[in-house]
This record gives sequence, structure tokens and C-alpha cells, in this order.
Amino acid sequence: MGGPALLRGAALLFEEEMIRELRIWWRLRPLVHQFQELTKMKFSVNVAIQMLALAAQGLNASIDLLPGRGKFWAMVGLSAVQGLTAVLAHFANPDGTPAQAPYIKK
Repeated sequence: MGGPALLRGAALLFEEEMIRELRIWWRLRPLVHQFQELTKMKFSVNVAIQMLALAAQGLNASIDLLPGRGKFWAMVGLSAVQGLTAVLAHFANPDGTPAQAPYIKK
């Protein structure tokens, strides 16, 4: 076995892989559209989320509501929320339009 038979086998394998990837993409398309909707974060929403998380971080550090490990995981969770919010806000203009579009202040 060699030559053309080997090439046909490789082409068939590549074709099956591509079809599988297209099926995965087709199934994930609604989730991609939902993510694009999430990236339309207005500046006021970003500020509100960041300020609430900052206040929660301050309360977590100053008040002993949680034990040591609980405080740590609360800090990690709040930091993740702040980071995700910042990343989503990075891709949007202050009025909520995508960052690829030019922002014209009204």
C-alpha cells in the first residue's frame, strides 16, 4: 500500500475532520451570537459591576463573615467577575456599540 491509496486515505481523513469541525461550529453558532451580545456592555453597566465588586472585596477583607478559606475563594470569585467584566467592556465603546465601530460622543 502506498502512493495514491495513501493519499486518498489521508484526504478522506482530512475531509471527515473538516466535516466534524463544521458540525461543531454549526452547533456553537448560537453561543457565539450570545457572547457577541454580552460584549455590548455599556460604560455605566461596567462601572456599576466594578463598584459593587470593589465594595464586596472591601467587605470581604474587613469583616469576618467567612472563614479563612472562604475569604480566599470569595476574593478569587470576585476577582474573576471583575476581570471578566473588564474583558467584556474592553470590546465595547462606552455607548455599548462594538469597539470595531468608531465611537462618536453625543
